[in-house]
This record gives sequence, C-alpha cells and structure tokens, in this order.
Amino acid sequence: MSVEIGIALPVREFAILGARDADPLLNLSRQVEELGFDSVWVGDSFVARHRLEPLTLLAAIAMVTKEITVGTASLTAVLRDPLALGHIIVTLDQISKGRLKLGIGTGAPLPVQSEYDAVTMTYRERRERVDEAVQAWKKVWRDEDGSLVGKYRNLSGLRDQSAPVRPGGPDLWLASNGKPLAVERTGSFYDGWLPVRIDPDEYRQSLKQIRESAKVAGRDPEKITPALYVNVNVNADPAVAEVGLNDYTMRYNELPLPAMLPYQIYWGGPEKEMVKFLREYVEAGARHIIIRISSFTDYERHLHAIAENVLPAIHSIQVD
Repeated sequence: MSVEIGIALPVREFAILGARDADPLLNLSRQVEELGFDSVWVGDSFVARHRLEPLTLLAAIAMVTKEITVGTASLTAVLRDPLALGHIIVTLDQISKGRLKLGIGTGAPLPVQSEYDAVTMTYRERRERVDEAVQAWKKVWRDEDGSLVGKYRNLSGLRDQSAPVRPGGPDLWLASNGKPLAVERTGSFYDGWLPVRIDPDEYRQSLKQIRESAKVAGRDPEKITPALYVNVNVNADPAVAEVGLNDYTMRYNELPLPAMLPYQIYWGGPEKEMVKFLREYVEAGARHIIIRISSFTDYERHLHAIAENVLPAIHSIQVD
C-alpha cells in the first residue's frame, strides 16, 4: 500500500479575503483531484474564526468530484445536536457514495479567547458528549442492538434514520494529539487518529499505545488509520518560507508564528526537504497526511509544487 496525501482547502482564508462565492472552492476541489491527491478536507471552528459551514460545503464538493475522499479536518461535532448531525452525516455519506471520512475534535485549546467566552462547556464535557454520540452512531450504523440512552442524551431516534452506504458508516477519526486519554479513546472506538502537534518520536510512541489499546478493546489495530495534519509553506529559501508562515499566522490566527508553534505543526522550505520531513512521520507510522498550504498570496504555486515534487515521492513510499 502507499501513503495517502490530501489537501485542506483554504475555506477560512477565502472568507478572510472577503469571498462571497463558493465556486472557487469547488473548482479547487476538482483541481486537487485532477492533480492526483487522495483527499480533500474542510475545517470547522466554534464561532470566532468564520468560514463556510463544512458539511454543507462537503455536500457540494462531493457532487463536483468523482473518486477523491472528502472529509472534515476537523469537525467540532460537540456544538451540533447529535441526532441532527447523525442525520446529516448519513445523508452526506450517501451523496458522496461512501467517500466520506470525518475528523472529529472537541475544539482544541487554541489561543482564541472569544471562542472560550462563547462556548463555556468544559473539555471534559465536550469529550464525553462527542464520544457518546460517536459510539451511538457506530452502534446504529452497524445495526447493533443495545440502549442508546447516554449520560447526556437519549439518541434512540437514530434508529429511525436512513442507513449509510457502507456497513458501519463512514470512518470517524479522533482529531487529538498523543495524550494518554486520547490514545485510549482512539484505540477503543475511533477509526483513525489525526494529530496536529506532535513530533515523529512522539507519533511513533502514541501509535504503539493506540494499537495496544485497540487490542485490549478487541479491535483490529491495523484498521485504525494513523493520519497527520501539517501546515506548510514551500519555498527554495527556508528563510523566505518562514516569513511566509509568519505572515499566514498573523492573518489567519492574528498571532505570530512562534505563538502558534505549541499548537500546530508548521514547516517551510523546498520540496525535497518537505519530502524528508514528511518521510519521518511515515516511518513513524503515518498513513494519511493532510496538508494545509499556509499562504494567502501564491496558493496555486504551492499546490502545483507539492503535486509535482512531493506527492509522487510520498506515493512512492511502500509501507506494510
């Protein structure tokens, strides 16, 4: 098998630039597929970092693409009613003909005070609520018996909804780093793992623990997809790339690059060095890499540089 590689669309970037038309994003989705990437992704947020609603956008993307995986990286599922969200997910899975994968998070603790002020739910409650919903969706999609009454909601109404295309439903990946509880949750009932801030050694160790947790839960650890989310700026001069990354975080996050480094992976430099950088994670076990191009000014150049000089090199890596 080969390592898969996808592109996180610049949905928020377009919103920051004042776009009022989704067509450029749909055209870009088609272009990502035509260039040979394996997946296309859209992000989500609480309330402060405005962008188009991800699931509605994915439905449109699924209609203008043919084979590429479509997904969220990641969806803040806890902010949505789990009955309604289950209905939407199944509908989107049918529209995409089974090409849907959902990275699901609880809202990472990024330095955005307005989001903390708007959503005061504790992270423990967010975690418990989203896990309760995920386990209920999976139980229904697998046509399993058992109660759907949880700590927070009675989700019995899920049994009245339509079925997904694939038995068991779309893959649900936990968007979280390598903390012990996240590792245990991933191994116990998620279909994949999507960290955003982790080095290769930590990745290797956390993945080992995920697989051990899966075995304890009676699951096949090889069926859990190890993924990775990384922000990149491609330039022959690493110093210029770093300037580009800083410009990006100032516009996207309203913070300089050093303030964002504790929260997400950022990398800048030439394509050959990018391949070496990503290969370290592949050797640590990553099998699906999601790239967010961190540039407001020359997106097309970055996309084509990655497609021509990084994508083939990553695809050529043969893994078990």
